[in-house]
Parts: sequence; structure tokens; C-alpha cells
Amino acid sequence: MLDLIGIGLGPFNLSLAALLTKTDLDAKFFEQKAEFNWHKGMILPHTTLQVPFMADLVTMIDPTSPYSFLNYLHSQHRLLKFYFLEEFKIYRREYNHYCQWVAGQLDSLAFATEVIDVSFIDSTGCPDNITGKHKVEGKRGFRVTVRAQGQLKTYYAKNIVIGTGTQPTLPPALQDIARQAPERCMHTANFTEHFNLSALEKPSHSKDEPTKIAVLGSGQSSAEVYRALFDMQFEQQFDERDKPKFQLDWITRSSGFFPMEYSPLGLEHFSPAYTDYFYHLPASTKAAVAANQDLLYKGMGFETIRDIYHKLYERSVTNQQLHSTLLSNCEVVGATLTLNDRLSVTFHQREQNQSFSADYDCIIAGTGYRHALPNCLNKLLPYIDKDEFDQPKIDRDYTLVYQDSAIKEAKRVGKGKVFVQNQELHSHGVGAPDLGLGAYRAGYIINQLTNKTIYDTEALQVFQQFGA
Repeated sequence: MLDLIGIGLGPFNLSLAALLTKTDLDAKFFEQKAEFNWHKGMILPHTTLQVPFMADLVTMIDPTSPYSFLNYLHSQHRLLKFYFLEEFKIYRREYNHYCQWVAGQLDSLAFATEVIDVSFIDSTGCPDNITGKHKVEGKRGFRVTVRAQGQLKTYYAKNIVIGTGTQPTLPPALQDIARQAPERCMHTANFTEHFNLSALEKPSHSKDEPTKIAVLGSGQSSAEVYRALFDMQFEQQFDERDKPKFQLDWITRSSGFFPMEYSPLGLEHFSPAYTDYFYHLPASTKAAVAANQDLLYKGMGFETIRDIYHKLYERSVTNQQLHSTLLSNCEVVGATLTLNDRLSVTFHQREQNQSFSADYDCIIAGTGYRHALPNCLNKLLPYIDKDEFDQPKIDRDYTLVYQDSAIKEAKRVGKGKVFVQNQELHSHGVGAPDLGLGAYRAGYIINQLTNKTIYDTEALQVFQQFGA
């Protein structure tokens, strides 16, 4: 019987898998994709992480780990080049390759393997042929069914950790269109996979009307897509006689195109100290506080904004037409896919309380992600307690909270825990999706699993005291 089964392999479960190599725990991690890829649809040229390289898989909880980013550079014979670069933030493509380098060294990972069902082990236990040597009758834990290469296989584990990440979300008015025509309406998460400019350059509508593309949202991913498309508008950047390939609009429902908070004291909200403070607030207070913290983790990097402004300014030299419009306070409230494959979109200007319509050949929406437990947990969900906002209750140790009545009724839920990674924004605060706290959370989970202090979770101190 395994000590732990991990479902999903993003950076957070990969961090946990790497840090587990310091223990004797027997773990297996399953990922339905064929290989590790982190936000593959958003690995654009020149794009970097929004956090320093120290927010790798291990450094913030174990700086001496062989799976650190610096050791990756050393193994690639690129450490001196990085030293001379004198940059804290690394390219997304490089971060993805670093994670793949770590993944290639871990025997506990299984790719191209989909977890299709998780259930409790009932009082009868389970067969003695799970691994050929471990009998689990009478033990408590989970039965996990996976599909790999068309075959079903069952595993048993004392504990589960969910690391399936968040799901891209579109405005309700665009969701059906995205399913019907993914090449004309997509989330920024799918940009490099679905966007095809050549297919849009020959629209079925009037040839006299230019191709029109809109980018929605004002977060980092929207800014990066807008910047990439801005560079694609002209064949020759400085030829004023050249006609643009398309009209490019950038539209957000936010009140402006604002930078993410990135001052040192603001960044201290991404710390164990703030996690402790936020966790112990009343649920209603948490909801109110979180509603006002978007710019702590959702805004654009200041350097990205400045780079875009430079591009706009440079194009305006000699008063050349921009062929690009930026609009704030405008929310998508309706959309239809016309017979000639255009999107007829209705916007509402929130401050003026006015509506207007525009037609586009393609919309790329950076409209966020939603947190949701995977469908494979459906059999467990009736036993999970929820807060007043119908969100799953999560303990400080990152485990889902069982309902007391459900435990008594089922008589089969023992010490098996379901840990979550990046599902606890509502309970633990803004640090949940932050790469910089990922290693800390993984170390915290490992200490719970081993009942030992394998990793020093008290080492990450800040200057501020949160709370009275």
C-alpha cells in the first residue's frame, strides 16, 4: 500500500515529488499528459516568470537540494552565463525545461496516466494482489483507479494529494463559441496551440474590411498576448506605407491597465506568516479581504506595461496610425458567431452604463482561472465539509475537512488524508497559487506525512507582523 498518491503533475506536485526523495515514503504521482509542460500555450518569446528564480521547485524550503534551479544550470553548463546575465527572473521556456529536467530524474512519476476514480477503502479492505506483497485488509485509505495505454489499473494509498491546477475560464457569453470555433475564440492558456493568423487573414466577410482581433483582460497573460500580436501586425516594423495584417484591440472590464503590486512589503503577503494570519480569519472576512487583493497576484508586471508603452510610442512616431485601440471598464455581455464566422460581441461600459457592439474575427481572452476539485474525486465529495460560501473546508495543514456526520455514517474514513495544492485560495489566502510558496507548502505536507520535521517550515521569516 502506497503512503501517498499524487493526482496531477504541475509545479506543485512536482515539487512535492522532488522533496519526497529525502524520505522513505512510498509515493506515486499520475499525470494524464504525456510529459511535463507548464502553461505550454503561454510560452511566448521573451516572456519570463513574474517571480525570481529562487521560486523553483525546492530552494525556498531546501536550498541544498540537487533539484534546484542553480544545480540545473550547473548540469547544463550554463551557470556562468546566468551569472553574467545578472537577472532574477528567468524565461518561461527555461523554467519549463528546468521542470522537465527534474521530472526526468524522478521514478515516482507516471505520465500518460489518467486518474478516473478515487474511493475510500471500505471495511472489507482490498485484495492482497495490489503490489504482490502488501496486504491492506482492515486498513484505511483510498482506492485509486487509473487508465494508461487503454488499460485500467488499481492502486491503494494511505493519503492523496491533489495537484491538478486550475481551469481556464471564459465569460459566459463566449463559452459556447469557444467550443464551436476554438480557432476564433480561445483562452490565453491555449494561445500558441489554437491561434492561426493565416487562417484569419482570409476571412469570409468583405475583403475591404480588415481582419480584427481582440484581446480581453488586463493580467500578465493578456498583456503578453497583446504584445506578441502587436509585433505581428506589420511585415516591416518601420514601413509606414505597409498595411497592417489586422486591427488589434485590447479590452478589459477592469478600471484600467494596472501593474501588479511588487514592492517588498507588499510581497510579504506571500509568506507563511500571512498564510497563518489569513487562515484564522472568519470566512466572511476572508471573502471580503480576498476581493480587494487582485493586484497582489493578478496584475501585469510593471516591466511588461512599460515595454508595451514603448512599442505604442515608437509606432506613433510621425503620427503613424496605431491600428490598435485600448479600452477599459468594458465587459463582454453577449456574443454570437455569425454565418460568415465572425464574432458579433456586445460590450457594456460599466462606468458610463452604456452598451456597444463590435465584430471580430478572433478573440483571445485572458479572463482568469477557476479552482475546482477534479471529477475523479466525485465519490469523496459528499464526505467533504463546506463553508458558508459552499467551498470545501481546508485545514491549516492543507487537507480537506471531512464532515463529522459523514465519517460516523460511513464507518470507513480513517486517517487517510486528502491534501490539496493550489485549491486553498479561499482558505489560506493569496499565496496559494504563488510559485514562491510552493516548496514551503510541499515541505509542510511532508512533515505531516512523516510526523517529523524533515523541512524547517519556520525558516521563512518576514519583517511584518500580521494581526494584533
